Amino acid sequence: MAAEHTNTDTETAQTRKLQERLSSLTPEQRAVLERSMRERGVKAPAAVDAGKKAGADRAAAPRRTRRPGSTMDFSLFFFSGDGTAAGPGKYDLLMESARFADANGFSGIWVPERHFVDFGGLYPNPSVLAAAIAVQTRRIQIRAGSCVLPLHHPVRVAEEWAVVDNLSGGRVAIAAASGWHPDDFLLAPGDGQQRYAQRKEVMFEAIGTIQRLWAGESVELRRADGSAQSVRTLPRPLQAELPVWVAAQGSPETFIKAGEAGAYLLTGLVAQRPADLKDKIAAYREAFAGAGHDPARAKVTAMVHTFLDSDDESAREIVREPLTGYLKTFLAQQDSFGSEYSKLSEAERDVMLNATFDRYFDTLALLGTPDKCESLIEDLVDIGVDEVACLVDFGLAPGQVLKGLEHLTELSGRYRAADADADAVAVAAAAEGEHL
Repeated sequence: MAAEHTNTDTETAQTRKLQERLSSLTPEQRAVLERSMRERGVKAPAAVDAGKKAGADRAAAPRRTRRPGSTMDFSLFFFSGDGTAAGPGKYDLLMESARFADANGFSGIWVPERHFVDFGGLYPNPSVLAAAIAVQTRRIQIRAGSCVLPLHHPVRVAEEWAVVDNLSGGRVAIAAASGWHPDDFLLAPGDGQQRYAQRKEVMFEAIGTIQRLWAGESVELRRADGSAQSVRTLPRPLQAELPVWVAAQGSPETFIKAGEAGAYLLTGLVAQRPADLKDKIAAYREAFAGAGHDPARAKVTAMVHTFLDSDDESAREIVREPLTGYLKTFLAQQDSFGSEYSKLSEAERDVMLNATFDRYFDTLALLGTPDKCESLIEDLVDIGVDEVACLVDFGLAPGQVLKGLEHLTELSGRYRAADADADAVAVAAAAEGEHL
C-alpha cells in the first residue's frame, strides 16, 4: 500500500506540474503544440485529473500474450553513449552487454556510427569496436548499426569488416545508412556537398561495390591522374557474402529500394506509428519478392527502447528521466532543420515530452515487466517484424542496464520457446501418423 501511495503522490505532483505548464501557454502556443503533437501521433494530455485517468487507463488496457507459434529474435542495440564522459571504462557497458548477449541466446549486437555530437559520441567507428567485441564473444553476430556508407570509400569498408570477419570467425554484418546530418559529410571523400545531395544513390551503389569486393571480384577505380586501376581487397573474409541491412525510417522509397536490393531492413518505432510502419514493411516485402529474391530471405529488424524490470511502475520511474532526456536530445537535433519542435517554447517542449514519454512507455517501447512487454512483441509480429533490436543505452546507469538484461532474457526465452511449440506439433503429428 505504501508503494501505491508513493506512486499516486508522484503522479499527482507530475500532473500538477504539467497543468501549470499548460496553463502558461497562450492560445497560439497551444495551437503550435497541438499541431506538432498531431504530426508525431502524440495525443495531447488532458489538463484535468490526467494522472488518475492515465493510471486507470493503464490498469484497464488489455495485454496480449504470446500466441503459440509466435517467433521473434532479440538483439542488443547501442546508439546514444555520451562521448564527453571523462575517465576510464567508457566501453565497459558495451563489452559486458556483448558478453551477456553471447552467453544468453541473443542473435546479435549493434554498434553505431556517430560524429561530432555528445549524443552517441562514443561510437565514431563501428568496425573498431566490432573488432574488440569479436575477440570477447563466440556466437553472436556483430553488426554495424549503422555504417554511413557515403562517408567512406567502399574499399575501406570492405577491408575493415573483412578483418573483423576473420577475428570473429565469420560473424559480422552491417546496416547501411545514407546519413542525414550535413555536418557529417565533412568526412566524405570527394565533394561532400554533392555526396550529401545524392546520399541514397551513393549508399546503394556502395552496397553493390562492397559485395563485389567481398566476393573476391576486382573493381575498377580511378587513380589520382584519372587513369583506371583494377583492385581486389584483402584480407579475404570468411563469409562468402556480407549480410547487409538497409536503415530506413521515414521515406517509403527507401523501404522499397531496400527490398529491390535484396537487403535486410533495419527500422524503428521512433517518429513513426506502428500502422505506418506496417504499410512500409509490406511495401519492402513486396519489392523484395518483386525483384526476384526469395521472399523467405527477407528480414525486418525494429529498434525499440528497452528496459525490463520486475514491476511496471518501478520501471516507469527508473526510465522516466533518462528516456525523457533521450527524447529531448533526439528532437533537439531536428532544430537545425526547422522542425515544428524548434518552434516550441521550453514550456511547450516539456508538455510534449511528458506526453511522448507516456506514449512510449505504454505502447512503443519494451519498458516494464516481461508480461507487459509481451504485448508489444505480439504487435510487432503482426506488422511483419522478425527481430527486435533492443536499445539499452539511453541514459540508464550501467548496473540498471545489466539487471534489466536478465529480465529481457526471460522475455526472449519465451519466444525461443516458440521453436519448441513447432517441434511439439511436428512430433505429435508424426506420432498420430504412425497410429493411422
